[in-house]
Amino acid sequence: MAAEIQTRENQAIERFADRTKLGTAPIDRQLNPPGERPETETRVWPASLDLEALAEREPQAPMSIMEGVPIGYATGVFGHGGAGKSQIELMRAVCIAAGVPFCGLEVKRSRVLFVSCEDRTNILHWRLTCICEHLGVDLASLRGWLEVIDLVGRDSILFAPDARADRPLTVAYGVLAERMREYETEVLVLDGITDTFGGNENSRGEVKCYVNALLALIPPDTGALILIGHVNKVTASAGTNGEGYSGSTAWHNSVRARWYLYPEMMKGEDNERERTGKLTFALQKSNHGETGAQIEFQWDADAQLFIGRAKGNTTEFDRSYRDRIERQGILAAIRACSASIPPIIVPAAMQGPRTAFFVLSRRAEFPDSMRSGKPGKHRFGGHIETLRQSHAIEEVEYRRTNR
Repeated sequence: MAAEIQTRENQAIERFADRTKLGTAPIDRQLNPPGERPETETRVWPASLDLEALAEREPQAPMSIMEGVPIGYATGVFGHGGAGKSQIELMRAVCIAAGVPFCGLEVKRSRVLFVSCEDRTNILHWRLTCICEHLGVDLASLRGWLEVIDLVGRDSILFAPDARADRPLTVAYGVLAERMREYETEVLVLDGITDTFGGNENSRGEVKCYVNALLALIPPDTGALILIGHVNKVTASAGTNGEGYSGSTAWHNSVRARWYLYPEMMKGEDNERERTGKLTFALQKSNHGETGAQIEFQWDADAQLFIGRAKGNTTEFDRSYRDRIERQGILAAIRACSASIPPIIVPAAMQGPRTAFFVLSRRAEFPDSMRSGKPGKHRFGGHIETLRQSHAIEEVEYRRTNR
C-alpha cells in the first residue's frame, strides 16, 4: 500500500513538474508561452456579473462550516509556538469530519485533509486516539472523511518566490492538488504557514498570492481553508490586547475569519502577570458574521487534551448569576479598602493612571472573572453604575492634608 501511494505521488510530481518547468513558472504561462497566442485566448479574469440574471433569483446568505470558518474562504488560526494550536485544530478537523459539535459549536460535516508539517505519525496517532475517545467517535469510521498526512522531514513548501515567475507554485503544490482531487477534499487544514510558505511574511503581494493559490484548490461552494500560523514574541506577550498575527497586514486582510489562541492571564503577587492554566480561543475577525466568539480551553489530564467550552453558550440565567457574583465581589473589595488601616480611598475615576478598576482589582476579594480582558473591564463599568443607581455605593469628595 505504501509503495502504491509513493508511486502515485511520484507520478503526480512528474506530471506537475512537466507542466510547470521546474515547478516555478505559472501554469497559464507554460500552456500559453509569450508570443504564441492560442486559437481561443484564455480568459484570465471571469466575465462580469450578470446583474439581470441575479435580479431574477434570491440571493444566498454567506455559509460556513461552523461559526468562524466561512465556506469558500480562508480562515487564519494564530498563536504562540507551543500554545496548543495543532492539537486544537486536529480536534476541530475530527469534529468536522465526523459531523459532531466542536466545543458546543455546530459544524457542517465535510471531507477534511489535515496536512501536518510539525507532528509525526506517532504523535498524530496518539492525539487522534485521545480526541476520538473524548468525542465518542470511532476512529476507523472517519475513513473517507478525514485524511491526515505527515510531512515532517518532507518537502512541504507550496509557494517559493522566484524572479522568473509571477505565480511561484512548487512541485509540492502540485502534489497537494493531486491529493485533494483524489480525496475529494472540501476542507483543507495546513499546519502550518511557516512550513508551507517560502516567501516574505512582510510582503503583502506574496502573502496574498499564497492564500489565493490555496483557495483555488477548495470547492468554492462547499470548501474552506484553515491556515495555522505562529505569532512573534511581542505579539504573544500582549495576550488579549495583541493583534493576533505577525508580519504583513495581508495575513489579516487575506482571510475572511481569524482566530487567536492565547493563555489566560491574571494579576498575581507583586502585580506580576501569571497564567491561570486556561487558554482563550478568540474569533477576532469575521467578515460574514459577528466577532467576539470565544472558546475557553483547559488541560484535562485524564483525556490528555485541551478540552474546550464555548463561552458564548451562556443562558440569561448564567449571565444574571455571573453579574450578581461580580457585583458582590466589587462591594467586598470596596469594604476591604475601607477597613484597611489607614483606609484606602477608591477613586471615582474610570480613566487615568489610578482608576477604580486599578485599585479594586488589586484586592483578593475582587472577582477573577473581571481581572483580565476588555469584556471584564467593560462589565466593571456597568456594575459600578448599577451599584451607584441602587445606592449600594455613593460618590463623595474628600480632602487630603495637602488639600
